[in-house]
Amino acid sequence: MIIRNSPLNDPRKILVRATNWIGDAVLSLPALNALRSRFPAAEIVLVAKPWVSELYQNHPSLNRLIVYDPGGAHRGVRGFNTFIESLRREEFSAAVLLQNAFQAAWMAWRARIPVRVGYATDGRGAFLTRAVQPPPAFEWGHQSNYYLQMLFRAGLIEKPRPVSEVPLSLLPRERTWAAKQLRDLGLDGPRFLVGLSPGASFGPAKRWIPERFAGLADRLIGALDADVLIFGTESERPLAEDVARAMAHTPVIVAGKTTLRQWMALLGACRLVVTNDSGPMHVAAALGLPVLAIFGSTDERATGPLSPWARVVRRQVDCSPCGLRTCPIDFRCMKGVTVEDAQRAALALVKEWETKRARGAAGN
Repeated sequence: MIIRNSPLNDPRKILVRATNWIGDAVLSLPALNALRSRFPAAEIVLVAKPWVSELYQNHPSLNRLIVYDPGGAHRGVRGFNTFIESLRREEFSAAVLLQNAFQAAWMAWRARIPVRVGYATDGRGAFLTRAVQPPPAFEWGHQSNYYLQMLFRAGLIEKPRPVSEVPLSLLPRERTWAAKQLRDLGLDGPRFLVGLSPGASFGPAKRWIPERFAGLADRLIGALDADVLIFGTESERPLAEDVARAMAHTPVIVAGKTTLRQWMALLGACRLVVTNDSGPMHVAAALGLPVLAIFGSTDERATGPLSPWARVVRRQVDCSPCGLRTCPIDFRCMKGVTVEDAQRAALALVKEWETKRARGAAGN
């Protein structure tokens, strides 16, 4: 299939520069899949930073991963030049830049990749051979369509359909590992497992109040005979501990104790995940888990979870969505979401999910 005005028709090897954040990485997966469908014979190689690279392991649309580590092996000018030399030796046919930063385009230019496609942002247009003007938000709507629109407007794919789901999967050995870890933690019984992810790397404006996470967790423990795992990064461990201290029950904190894939495996064992608008929300939705997402400063129409088993709880106020990292006034959007609001939505979602599971088991 040849698309009119395409910058390339039969590339041998394509470099894809990944986004740097977990949530964006999940939402860019439909673009990766579309690129693979368009170029089934090409070798597609993803360049990603260490903390996000594990998300892409074993992804069927990729042939290889290259980790770019500016804080380690590729630190400083010498490390960066060494990395550029390694890219030159690859002799890529084209670079598709999902990341919008100036450095991504400069890296592809320095690596002498003849075709360089990306959005014309951050003053990098001169380093791109196909600089795509970002479309207005109303044309792409949800963030997952943003990356697809770039491929479409560059002439790489036909006009895409809106994304409704972004599937991710775990390997059997990862599920086996998670089951062993849960046994070691004493969580392998018939009790219901709830995962809490109270962090959000963008900023505190996206984080529901820790005491309310705690209150919801206590209520779910009572209503569902549940155990609770609290997830997060190493930097979010103090936040996880704040939630745990405010609880009447004792949860298990795994924040900062796992790799990304290990965290995903433990998350996949949960039967309900409660999050803010964050990377963990998108991963949980992509794993097909029941997800309750608390929204305040952001717009679920643009960054909400893509899954039939995701529910959003928010309290509409005049200043939301503002998109700010910190609230300049009284945090009314998040304070307006009560424990009762979240509990009602969570229990309704669990009932629907468990009914579906029971019907599926009966059908088998």
